Amino acid sequence: MDKKKFRKPLPPEDLRGFEEFIEGESDRSFMGKGHPSKKEVSFEHFTFLTNDSERLSKLKNLITDKLPLMAKFPQGKSLQESQKEEVEALRMELYNLNDRRNSNYRKSLGEVFNIFFSPPKP
Repeated sequence: MDKKKFRKPLPPEDLRGFEEFIEGESDRSFMGKGHPSKKEVSFEHFTFLTNDSERLSKLKNLITDKLPLMAKFPQGKSLQESQKEEVEALRMELYNLNDRRNSNYRKSLGEVFNIFFSPPKP
């Protein structure tokens, strides 16, 4: 199957605007004052580079401080076990709350079953 058969060719007027936009020949009134000066561009680059440098140095410090501790004292398995115990305790608590005869959960389920599974009314 040839994909070109299924595509509609665009009229040349539509392509002209797109080509001008890509080539940078279109009206730049929507972009503000035009091209920024070299000082503004270099300042933006400098600001970006300083912020990125700070971010990377913080990340390096975090890794060099925390990684040796994690290697000496691994906590992954103990944290997973404590999370499993907490989830199981919450699950049992929810089950006990919803298992009571007058709980809202049972009332709602009863209403749903009564609506859908009650005998038809004459």
